[in-house]
Amino acid sequence: MQPTGLRTTSRIPGEKPFLKWAGGKSRYASALVGLAPEFTGSYREPFLGSGAVFFELGPRRAVLSDANEELVVCFRVVAGDPESVMARLDEMPNTPEHFEHVRRQRPRDLSDLERAARVVYLNKTSFRGLWRVNRRNEFNTPYGAYDRPYYNRTTFLRAARALSGAVVRVADFEQAIDDAETGDWVYCDPPYVPLGGWSDFRRYTAGQFGADDQVRLYKAMRRAADRGVFITMTNSDTPFVRDLFGGDFRVLRLATRRDISLNASARRSWDVVVTSYDPPVPSQAPFDRQVR
Repeated sequence: MQPTGLRTTSRIPGEKPFLKWAGGKSRYASALVGLAPEFTGSYREPFLGSGAVFFELGPRRAVLSDANEELVVCFRVVAGDPESVMARLDEMPNTPEHFEHVRRQRPRDLSDLERAARVVYLNKTSFRGLWRVNRRNEFNTPYGAYDRPYYNRTTFLRAARALSGAVVRVADFEQAIDDAETGDWVYCDPPYVPLGGWSDFRRYTAGQFGADDQVRLYKAMRRAADRGVFITMTNSDTPFVRDLFGGDFRVLRLATRRDISLNASARRSWDVVVTSYDPPVPSQAPFDRQVR
């Protein structure tokens, strides 16, 4: 499949995310945007996270989605009223006691503004910024004891501006990909296949993302590619991923670090970048040879 048309970007590319998300692509967003096809439709991101690639790309039309309702509420409120979110955050002390109070809050008892501020607060104060919930959808990441601001005002306001033209919604990734139309570009950054085998670590929502979901993702990507949607996906470089996606998609390797690991040597690793089209691959790092 060859790319056609013109890339539809806005006048404000290169923005930064206001959240630091585990597995987010802030460090590699520019490199991934460099692999973008010449697409004519909307940009779509069905695993929103911090939205790093969206902010770097700055598309004129975008549909951003995630199964995590709290994350979606946060993005919507920041887009519509960033000043109120910042004001609310200014009232929230960074102490173990207040963290515990906020952690135990039930989102359904809060206003959308309070929910949005809660997401940012927990993201900035919990251990390594992990958004992790149990099967009852209760946030269970411990306090991180970090002495840092909750937000950068300029980044917050510029993120709100970038989001002003985007649709942000709660959706399962399969439905989000099935909604993509010919000429759209879909970037997928799912919970990764664990390097050491399947585990329960990536519980960002009350449900676990496992092998069956990776297969669902593959099938949705195939359907989308067959109707003329451009697809890019990042995932861990494992035999499972290469076997599942390598037969029908192009695969590159991307040199990465696993910041989530406490072991420095374990943080050095490779991701794979899967595409349904021939990407414009630079000869230098961080990309390695094609796996297929």
